[in-house]
Amino acid sequence: MIDVGEPALEGDLHTLLGRAVDQLAASTSCTQVVAWGAETGGEPRLLAARIEGASLVTPAQSPFAAARALPRAFDLGGPGVSTELKPLLEQGFSAAAPIFGNEADGTAAGVILLGGPGEPAGRVRPRTLAALSAAAERLRGPLLTAAAAKRLSSLDHEVQQLNRLAALGGLVSEIAHEIRNPLVSIKTFLQLFPERESDPEFTENFLGVARDELQRIERLLTVVLQHGRTPREEDRGDLGIALETVLALVRFRADDREISVVAELPDAIPAVGLGGDELRQVLLNLALNAIEAAPERGNVQIRGKILRSRLQLDIEDDGSGIPDDVRPHLFTPFFSTRTERPGGLGLAITARIVERAGGRIDATNRPSGGARLRLSLPLA
Repeated sequence: MIDVGEPALEGDLHTLLGRAVDQLAASTSCTQVVAWGAETGGEPRLLAARIEGASLVTPAQSPFAAARALPRAFDLGGPGVSTELKPLLEQGFSAAAPIFGNEADGTAAGVILLGGPGEPAGRVRPRTLAALSAAAERLRGPLLTAAAAKRLSSLDHEVQQLNRLAALGGLVSEIAHEIRNPLVSIKTFLQLFPERESDPEFTENFLGVARDELQRIERLLTVVLQHGRTPREEDRGDLGIALETVLALVRFRADDREISVVAELPDAIPAVGLGGDELRQVLLNLALNAIEAAPERGNVQIRGKILRSRLQLDIEDDGSGIPDDVRPHLFTPFFSTRTERPGGLGLAITARIVERAGGRIDATNRPSGGARLRLSLPLA
């Protein structure tokens, strides 16, 4: 006997499929019971199978599509069977039932096939067809749930990407200022160059300044592009590098309000268990939140330390603190205390990213005044 199962579905759903196949094999005289799912392009993919004395053959796309189009459990040897289903008979299957998991367009998510000497095609017992139909019906709910979870996961990913781009959009003036400053320096030297080109000291200084300023623009644009791109799972977050790039992005906003931003980190910090891009997103959201909460000429402090196998990072401001009625909702999507413009996604997404990485984020008020957001992340 061959028991086959591929991890096409994870967790409880995969287990449920395996149990459904086992129960069908046990309650009928069928020696082969197979559950196939549909890939994005419609190709069949093995979900679970129980086979005795035969090798498993993947059905072609055409007969698989025809089986998915069946309205109910069907004897493949009965009258009116389409020619597209005939290859399934040649593979030893005698009955099929669609598994409906996508009711939006009425198509079946997959199909259960069974067969064996005791249930020949054209003479499949009503009891067996009833068991097959019941098994397919029991799988409808879990498959619908899995499809909905997949759509929500995709939506969550898209919302995170939009949040990253929105954060950059809010920094447009700062980014423009950071690029304009070096361009002004280069422009000034170019204007003076025709008068001073015979001065070796001026020429040498000009070339050095121009090279440094262009490299500064290049580094800033690299930070912007890295922050806007989709995170890669293989990235591991270097806190020092991530914090350096984030501080470069928020520096002008802090300087414009004369807010001092000071970061204190241990000399050596291992990589944290969070993608580098997502780490920058978290730090950018927290830094912007602290700068907006701090008063004019205020202070923002970022302090990190290692506690056992975790990184603890405190982001503190000396503003008015977090009201008691606000604190429970601080990480709720679309909750915002700013009435002058829409918001409320930054901290919610930050909390989601941190929790998904096995970390946590807490909001409290400092005894001396102001808010403290404490970030705890596992080390890689």
